[in-house]
Amino acid sequence: MKYVKFWEVAIGDRDESIAKWGQYLETSKKTPEKYPRYIVPPHGVGEALKGISIMEADNEDQLINYILELSPPLKIKFVPLLDATKYIETYMQTKK
Repeated sequence: MKYVKFWEVAIGDRDESIAKWGQYLETSKKTPEKYPRYIVPPHGVGEALKGISIMEADNEDQLINYILELSPPLKIKFVPLLDATKYIETYMQTKK
């Protein structure tokens, strides 16, 4: 399933967050199956300490592993992306 990941880090936690990010990159290269995959990598939105990514996960454990690697100091929120075509098809079937 695909997710929009919203992230935020407090200005005082910037150095710790960058260090954890570096550790995550090393760990995720060794065991990529444990983590969600980036479809769109992290991008800042409006300011450098908040942003979004689009990720794909095979299961909930991948999301949990990702959160455990980076939080705290990184605040993370995953929001599922639903396929609008599938939604409409399912909705229309329920109307029959």
